[in-house]
Amino acid sequence: MAGTQVDLFLDQLVDAPIKDERALMEFPFFSLQKRPRTTSFFYDDGAVQIEVAPGPKGMATIWDKDLLIYLASLLNDRLERGADVDRKIQFAAYDFLKVTGRGTGKRAYELFLDALERLDGTRIRTTIEAAGDTERRGFGWIESWRVIERTNARGQRVMIGVEITLNDWMFRSIVKDRRVLTINRDYFALTMGLERRLYELARKHVGRQDNWFVSLPRLAEKCGTTRDVRKFKADLRKIIGRDSLPDYAVELVDPAEGKTPFQTRDKSPLVKFMPKVPPAIATLPPPPPATEPPPLTAATYEEARRRFPGYDIYFLEQTWKDWTVKKGGTLRYPDKAFLAWCRTYTTNNTL
Repeated sequence: MAGTQVDLFLDQLVDAPIKDERALMEFPFFSLQKRPRTTSFFYDDGAVQIEVAPGPKGMATIWDKDLLIYLASLLNDRLERGADVDRKIQFAAYDFLKVTGRGTGKRAYELFLDALERLDGTRIRTTIEAAGDTERRGFGWIESWRVIERTNARGQRVMIGVEITLNDWMFRSIVKDRRVLTINRDYFALTMGLERRLYELARKHVGRQDNWFVSLPRLAEKCGTTRDVRKFKADLRKIIGRDSLPDYAVELVDPAEGKTPFQTRDKSPLVKFMPKVPPAIATLPPPPPATEPPPLTAATYEEARRRFPGYDIYFLEQTWKDWTVKKGGTLRYPDKAFLAWCRTYTTNNTL
């Protein structure tokens, strides 16, 4: 990356889709607050353990994560074009700032350097898989970085190129596992850390489903918030009122007022995520009616109650029927299909 030729080698995004890594969307790796977080964070859901330790400038924030999203998008774009990829990525800081909706003045570049320091200094220990391997790993978000500056015609030092070596765990996840999802570019316009985290979870969990239910305490845990559940609920209500998430709507649902897949022990509200329906689609005529799957056997109901205790089996049955009708086709073994669907649904809609 020689100073006289650096601009010949810089990657940039134009109309390429923005990609995020699935594990970074699923688990709480980043601080949701803008002021420096200097205490470590621990997460353990019984299957995955995560420890995030801050560096000298604090823990990497969800705004710092924009750089990782940008790098994942660059790698994905190169893969889809059939170009070679490497953990060492070169790009123009100006392009990153423009794509992520930031200013391009002196202060924006200073904040960019701070983000590099936090991403480099934050240390992660986790047991999440990458490229099919489950192992305990420790790493920083970026392995190394350097910035190339040049003096412009006005005698000012300006940042023209950046070179970052991505950590091996994330590189393998993007390049070998292809564990990425397209996200809405409006994500970068979200100003609250919790808004960004809720969008990530909605994009990851709703997917092709009509909705995703999660208990309030479980959602707070998955967000990695430092607020207690009562204050977290108040924050959530404000975001629901703003209806600011791209593509998704959020709702607090009282299990006593309507059917939900499960009830919490303390009867507290569940949080429901669902896609927003574009007006153009909402005005289309309804599709012709489809045939529902045949009735389930009594043995299947009993087996479902045994496998998925705490869930409303009749709610699950109706949701499965609606999903099956929408998908179309004929089921040869409806009872087996229902139990398989329940396994996926209850995994995604956590008690």
